Amino acid sequence: MKRMLFSLCLLLMLSGCLPRYAMIRPGYDIDVRNREGESLPNATLWVRTGRSPPGYFPPPESFQADAQGHIHVEKKSQWEKSIFFLHGTHFYRWHWCIEAPGYMPRSGDGEEIRSPLILTPTAQTERCRYAEDYADAISSGHR
Repeated sequence: MKRMLFSLCLLLMLSGCLPRYAMIRPGYDIDVRNREGESLPNATLWVRTGRSPPGYFPPPESFQADAQGHIHVEKKSQWEKSIFFLHGTHFYRWHWCIEAPGYMPRSGDGEEIRSPLILTPTAQTERCRYAEDYADAISSGHR
């Protein structure tokens, strides 16, 4: 049994790759509020996933708040090959932005967002950069 297990490990090492369960998108649970602590049911969370190499940037995903201003995003993972070679393993990173009409957007990076997230009122119409870029790409016919 030991010999068989050793042979299997050796074979995997010599093959130059191992399977790994990679997180493609983190899970988020956020309550979006204004300064008075009231929920913002019209808030939108934009999540942009980057992968390197080769620098793959799919379109950003949007998630709407419910009537209580809560946004829930399911964690997404998949099996991938981890290759022992230059640029053989994918590394993921996430950028997020939360917007609501009449409020300044808030953005950040990473797997966690502190809840509750407080948005500041503004007189100007402001949107998340990802939302603007995505809307421009769709309107110009590029996707």
